[in-house]
Amino acid sequence: MRSVRLLGLLVTVSLLPACPFPLFGGDDDGDFDDDDDGDGDGNDANGFVSATDGGTGGPGGSGWDSGDQPTTTGIEMTGADNEPEVGCPCAEGTELVYVLSDVGSLWSFDPKSGEFAFIADIHCGGMVDTYSMGVSRKGRAWIQYWNGDLYTVDLNDASDPVKCLDPGFTPDNPMFPQFGMAFVANSLNDPCDKLYAHSGISPDLQGPDVGALGVIDPQSLVLSTIAGIDYAWGELTGTGTGRLFAFQGLAPSILTEYDKDTGAVIDVLPLPGLKSESAFAFAWWGGDFYLFTSTGAFVTNSEVWHLDFDNSDDSDQALTLLTQAPVRIVGAGVSTCAPPLPM
Repeated sequence: MRSVRLLGLLVTVSLLPACPFPLFGGDDDGDFDDDDDGDGDGNDANGFVSATDGGTGGPGGSGWDSGDQPTTTGIEMTGADNEPEVGCPCAEGTELVYVLSDVGSLWSFDPKSGEFAFIADIHCGGMVDTYSMGVSRKGRAWIQYWNGDLYTVDLNDASDPVKCLDPGFTPDNPMFPQFGMAFVANSLNDPCDKLYAHSGISPDLQGPDVGALGVIDPQSLVLSTIAGIDYAWGELTGTGTGRLFAFQGLAPSILTEYDKDTGAVIDVLPLPGLKSESAFAFAWWGGDFYLFTSTGAFVTNSEVWHLDFDNSDDSDQALTLLTQAPVRIVGAGVSTCAPPLPM
C-alpha cells in the first residue's frame, strides 16, 4: 500500500516546470482530457493515464464518483474465473511471497534465502499507479490501482510484460475506495480461499468504526462489509488455516488478528519502530511475518523486516531487519498454499 501523503509530495513536485513527472491517477468518468498521442485512448504518448479531472483515482480522491464506471483500459473483461476447483489444489508458483513495486513490477521473495527474483513488469492499460495486491491458490496476483479497480495476472505467465485480465470488479463501496487485501482459507479443513479487504481511506483516520473489513464474493466480485473497525488504513495477510491479520496504524504501528467472519479483534501486537506513513506491505509465511516498509519524504527501496511471531527462534517474538528490497514495495501477496508452520 502506498501512502497518500508521499504521493501528494510527488504530485507537487511534478507541477514544477523542470520536473516532467506524470501525475498519478485516472479520470474515472472515461472522459480523458490529455491524449497527447492523438489515438483517443485517454493516455499520453508514454502510456500514462491522464489525471486532469482532479485525480479521482489518485491520492486524496475516492477512487470513484457516483454513477461513474471503472477506468476504461481497453482490456477485455473476462469475468472472475474464480470458481473453486474440487479440493482447491495449489497451482505452481504459489509457495513464496510475491511483491508488487510502486511502478508495477512483480517480484518473488523467498523467506528461506532472503532473496528477491524479478518476475515481470505489469502494464494494465498503461496504468502504473499500483496500490495493493493479493495472491490466490490459483497462482493469480490480484492487483489494485489507485482508481480502485482490480486486475489479475497469472504468476506462471512467462511473458514480460505479463498479460492483464479484467475480472469485472466495480469499485462502488465508499468504505473501500481502495483497500489492502489478502486471500484467506475458509478454515483449517477447507482450503478454498476468498479475498478479504481492509479500508484504504486515509492514514490519519482512526477511531470507532471509521474503517471496515470486507470480503469479495469469488463469483460475483461483490464487496460486502463484514464489520466496522477502528482503522481506515491498513494491509492484510491471511493463512491456509483461516487466520486474518492486519498491519495498521501510523505510529506506533500494530499487528492485529481479526476474526474473519465477525471482524472481532482477537489479538494485538505492537510493532515498535515500524511505520506505515509511506509504502508498506506484509505477508505471513512459515508461522512468521515478513514486513516491507519505506519511510520518509523521499522514495526509497523498502526495508524487509522479520517478526518471529511463533517464537520458533526462541526470540520472544523479536522484530529484526533482514535486508533491503531492490524496489519500493506497495503490495505483498502470499497464497494460502504457503507453509503454515516453521520451515
